[in-house]
Amino acid sequence: MGKTQSVLEKKGYTTQKEVENGVIATDKHGDQFVIKEIKLNETSVSNSSAEEIVSVVESLRQISHPHIVSYKNSFLEDNCYYIVTDHCAKGNLSQKIQEQMTNPTEEYSEKIMDWFVKICMALKHVHDQGLLHRELRPQSILLTEFETLRLGAFGSVNEKTTNEDGMVGYLGPEILTGEMYDTKSDIWSLGCVLYELCMLQGAFTAENTINLIPQILGGSYPSLPECFSSELRDLLCDIFQQNPTIRPSAGDIMAKPFIISFITKKSEKTVAELQTTLEKLRTLADGLESMHKGTTIGSLTGGVIGAAGGITSIVGLILAPFTLGASLIVTGVGIGVAVAGGATAGVSNITNMVNQSTDRLAIKNIIKEFQEKMNSVVTSLQDIAEGLETLMQSSSSQIRRAGFNVEAAARAGVRAGKGLAGTIELFRLLRVANIGKVAAQTARAVRVAEVATGIFSAFFVAVDIFFIAMDAREIHNIRQAKANEQPGDTSKLEVMDTDSTTELNPACEEPKAEVKSETMKFIQTIRQTAEQLQESLDELSDVISFIPKIEDCYLDD
Repeated sequence: MGKTQSVLEKKGYTTQKEVENGVIATDKHGDQFVIKEIKLNETSVSNSSAEEIVSVVESLRQISHPHIVSYKNSFLEDNCYYIVTDHCAKGNLSQKIQEQMTNPTEEYSEKIMDWFVKICMALKHVHDQGLLHRELRPQSILLTEFETLRLGAFGSVNEKTTNEDGMVGYLGPEILTGEMYDTKSDIWSLGCVLYELCMLQGAFTAENTINLIPQILGGSYPSLPECFSSELRDLLCDIFQQNPTIRPSAGDIMAKPFIISFITKKSEKTVAELQTTLEKLRTLADGLESMHKGTTIGSLTGGVIGAAGGITSIVGLILAPFTLGASLIVTGVGIGVAVAGGATAGVSNITNMVNQSTDRLAIKNIIKEFQEKMNSVVTSLQDIAEGLETLMQSSSSQIRRAGFNVEAAARAGVRAGKGLAGTIELFRLLRVANIGKVAAQTARAVRVAEVATGIFSAFFVAVDIFFIAMDAREIHNIRQAKANEQPGDTSKLEVMDTDSTTELNPACEEPKAEVKSETMKFIQTIRQTAEQLQESLDELSDVISFIPKIEDCYLDD
């Protein structure tokens, strides 16, 4: 640990604590990361050479996807390779399964389909990049602090071997018989994860590996009970095919009508949630402005303001209903203490600076959550467009295989067998919807996301500027308090206004000319950001409206 800590410090990281396969560390900005150390002088790491590991990591660093862990950095030091990834604070799906076993909730059941779809989205993107996961299981599927699913722990960069950590139960039969691992092997593991999410137990379990392997090779595979939809049950059967060539690809799964329908509805719901987040921002701006106008020097105690009069304490109070953060509520408690007890300016200003750091993070987190969800919606819309194109091609092929002319069958409608009628109706619906227009609208959504990225970045800068200005004034107040403090008397302390650039002028009744306050600038930025993001949400809602409703049309496989 000592050597690793020293190496990380040289690279600008401060170690916080050890975790499985690595450490959690922060950079100079306070952002948290997981850093894994791999010793490259060992003969093999998960059967991968050092060159292969470095190559895979470099490929992963190029990936930008809302449901794949970001590989931020990597570096070599003394034959050790360090990999820096985002820290996912809410654990993994294995922990969620364990929690559901001990304390069942309806919320878990509602999330199963969403988790599964997000895993498919991530896996499709990985496969499209020519990569494999190789270790897909609940432990490698992580959750951010905002519950956004992220696929991580890629097998090629995992030090443990599959026999040591229970991965055998997620391997396809072809791998156990010595065949080459490919995308369809990842799909088998995906089926195992789906089964475990639904049933809270592994698809294949045994006391030891010797007894486990015959189960997987046996050819009689588990299925889901009828309490789950027929579409999901059929999909799992398609995945658990002993012959990997007839398993669906991740793209095939994403083109299933019930999957497309789910993603569409989830996107609509997420946009509605984002609308609520914007209302939080607007409420924050309104509350800040209201308190700003009613707050003057000495208005609370007639003297020392410090934690009580600082505008950043007001930020904490306004944020408290949205974040429920203990430290923010303490900010509110600090006001009562300062007013009743006449706390010294030095202590109260130091307290204020601590609370300001928490408030800054809380405000940023509102936007970070917005950013995560918006990016997920945009990626979902891209996958929907691709799925609809695949669906149209497959329905057209199925009509032809049945001996029908595609155009004539589309006009004939239901004058065909029951299953084929659904396929024909689906084809007709997709043709009327004009898949080309849907794809064009999806491209529009991508542009919306690009614009939003600039909006997010500008807002983060504005938050930093505001709180840096507040911190500077608190430091001034501390120094002023130390210079003027009289033993046993705190009534004569002179404190700089933490809400504007106005300075006190004891020789005159009127204060010096006031420049526009940092608070009002910040309020204006919040409102501008909310309006810009509102335009982005409106555009996303418009894009979603172009997607055809296909929930009642199913292919007859």
